Amino acid sequence: MSKDKWIPEIFYEEKADGLAQGLPFVKVPNDKEMPSSVFLCELRDLEEEEKELTVHMYCNMTYLKEKLTTKTLDKVRKALGLKPLSEAQEAGRVIDEKINKNLDEIKENKIVKK
Repeated sequence: MSKDKWIPEIFYEEKADGLAQGLPFVKVPNDKEMPSSVFLCELRDLEEEEKELTVHMYCNMTYLKEKLTTKTLDKVRKALGLKPLSEAQEAGRVIDEKINKNLDEIKENKIVKK
């Protein structure tokens, strides 16, 4: 069995300010990789005791990035309402710079306070 073909367990943190910042997460064993896709069931109440079950497949964008051409990946991203990868990466760099600047300022303030 390949390293990405296993059944992940989805966890949620109780605190929104935890490590995953309120996002669901998967604990990946050291001998496995994050799955290329996961399936989630949507369950809806209909009338009285009737239920409707729909299976949805969610794909790992990292896996798609490795397997698709940039042009095809950008088509998928656009279909999902996302920016092309190059634009998203640039926006991510700007966010990273702001975070790193804030972290540097926090470190400097802690050093000065000692």
